[in-house]
Amino acid sequence: MLREYMYTTIKTLFDKGYNKTQIANMLGIDRGTVRNVLKGIENGEEIKRKPVPSILDPYKEIINTKINQELSAKRIFQDIASEYGYTGSYDTVKKYVRVYKQSHTKVYMVNNTLPGEEAQVDFGYIGKIPAPTGNLKKAWVFCMVLSYSRLMYCEIVFNQEVKTFIKCHENAFRYFGGIPKIVKIDNLKAAILEANFYESVYQREYQEFSKHYGFSSIPCRVKTPTDKAKIESGVKYVKNNFFKGRSLKTYEEYKDGLKSWLDEICNIRVHGTTKKIPKEVLETEEIVTLLPLPIEKYEFSVWTTRKVNTNCHICYDSNFYSVPYKFVNKEVTLRISDKIIKIYCNYELIATHLKLEGKGQFSTNTVHYPEYKVKTKTQLQLEYRQKMEKIGQNAVKFFDNILEKQKNNWGKPIYGILKLADKYGYEVIEKACIRALMFNSLKYQTIKNICEKGLYNLPLDNSISLVTKDDLDDLSRPLSEYEKLLYLKEVR
Repeated sequence: MLREYMYTTIKTLFDKGYNKTQIANMLGIDRGTVRNVLKGIENGEEIKRKPVPSILDPYKEIINTKINQELSAKRIFQDIASEYGYTGSYDTVKKYVRVYKQSHTKVYMVNNTLPGEEAQVDFGYIGKIPAPTGNLKKAWVFCMVLSYSRLMYCEIVFNQEVKTFIKCHENAFRYFGGIPKIVKIDNLKAAILEANFYESVYQREYQEFSKHYGFSSIPCRVKTPTDKAKIESGVKYVKNNFFKGRSLKTYEEYKDGLKSWLDEICNIRVHGTTKKIPKEVLETEEIVTLLPLPIEKYEFSVWTTRKVNTNCHICYDSNFYSVPYKFVNKEVTLRISDKIIKIYCNYELIATHLKLEGKGQFSTNTVHYPEYKVKTKTQLQLEYRQKMEKIGQNAVKFFDNILEKQKNNWGKPIYGILKLADKYGYEVIEKACIRALMFNSLKYQTIKNICEKGLYNLPLDNSISLVTKDDLDDLSRPLSEYEKLLYLKEVR
């Protein structure tokens, strides 16, 4: 491959009138080579340079990766020298990094927005300052800027938790006098649980907050500061113009000073990009386009998950709250506010309870149980009496007597007798009830013994009713004693 200067020489000589043969003889190259070069130049082909080996060639892939990790040229030089044995100079690395970055520079469009359309939000670390308690603590400045007017709100915070993030939004909206339709957010954990180019996973409480205030939130792309250039500049401005070089003694001094700076400097200056005063633009153009503030205050909640127990309840803070029975053994999501607990499954609200005080308390909605589990005593009594009516009149009389004498303990005996009816039939149970009534024994065991021993077919004797109740109520008495009583007439 010819060097670049040979192409230039061939073209220059040809332009001066020398033919291909003369040029070939003058330069000591083949005539066909001259012909091909001139043909390529005529067709507008790019002059191909002969590749020159570089000391960086074995390291270029590593260097490219480190450039994309946003490491400095100095750091890259140090890494490849210590880790990969690079022996060249730092200037060679620096020049390559500069050329690489220039060739990979992305072009961005300017994103112009309409009044009231958008705000951008972010945190900026400001070092350690006095907290309200007086102790020095790590602090951040929360910033929100209206993209059209460039009006900015700032607030000092000591954490980036969800509750703090939401409270700062509320304060910013009140400061603006309204709500933008869109809030662009960085991929903060207070708002975005999982950053994804196609569909980010939002923090549930922030999502509910945005619904309450009526704005849409849009996460910025990861490592793409141009998506939120306005707030990036805003955070940099407040850090350099207010916090840098300022050492105040108390949190109140910082708080009051920042508010004064916003009102007296930041929002009444001529903005460097728009060449307008943010406060004037807000008042004359943007404020009428902002969404109105909601009448009801947003009630902050805590979100957690629980598994529904087989008793149709979940447990939270040592108290129990009912859930519809079809969700038993499923995981549900709880939204806990100061007074209300709302329970969701797959984003569907399935139960709401007042938050209980104390420990070990139950909040139960009977509708959450299957219908057969929540019948009243009267309904159950009527249902079982109707079942006994199907057996016969004496079975009903047995039921009425046991209900009268054992108001709180009639269910199991009657249920047992109905199960015996499935085994022996209605006619046998009706006869067994006649004998049990004659002995005035209102017990399931009496009916069972009569059925098992076949005593229901023995002839009845009215004299048996003379036997005392104390004699017959003793269930431990052997069945042979009852047989003697039943055969009393024949023995005589």
